[in-house]
Amino acid sequence: MPVYSFTGDCRCGFEVWIEYLLDRGAWAPHFFDQDRRRITHCPDCGVELEEEELDSR
Repeated sequence: MPVYSFTGDCRCGFEVWIEYLLDRGAWAPHFFDQDRRRITHCPDCGVELEEEELDSR
């Protein structure tokens, strides 16, 4: 169950959903596309997604 979710933008402008989910006993960000598929890299430019690199709205 997500505690907090928001959208951010990759450097290329692709919109990414970020949800904090419990992962091995700790809360961690997980990234999703608009179709709710989990992603680790931007589908548009291929860069590995990192929370601190995304522009939040």
